[in-house]
Amino acid sequence: MKKEKIIYRAATAAIALISIGGAIGLLTSPFMIQTVDQMGYPGYFRVELAIGKILGGLALLLPVARNIKEWAYAGLAVNVLSAFLAFAAIHGAPDQYIWPAVAMLLLIISYIYFNKINIRAAA
Repeated sequence: MKKEKIIYRAATAAIALISIGGAIGLLTSPFMIQTVDQMGYPGYFRVELAIGKILGGLALLLPVARNIKEWAYAGLAVNVLSAFLAFAAIHGAPDQYIWPAVAMLLLIISYIYFNKINIRAAA
């Protein structure tokens, strides 16, 4: 059980850091702002995306209801999958979209171990 909690906490902390850090980048980094603009998304979408990433990252870290965490996992999964597809379609080079793939892997690991820990706790 201790090993599972360590894996869960490490993966969750990493994905939350990626999510919240990415949100800050979307709001402040000229490179990120330019990248979103080049992809053809409107400026307000970048702000909405950043707010969603912050809320999702916080929901994974904070002690909130299970269904809130489930929604956070779903929202972040859609976000990461969309990032992967956007980078793959626009940039084409694998080194440009490897990070969304890594983020998805961390999100999946966090979700699997979240369920393992909570199923055992409920039993």
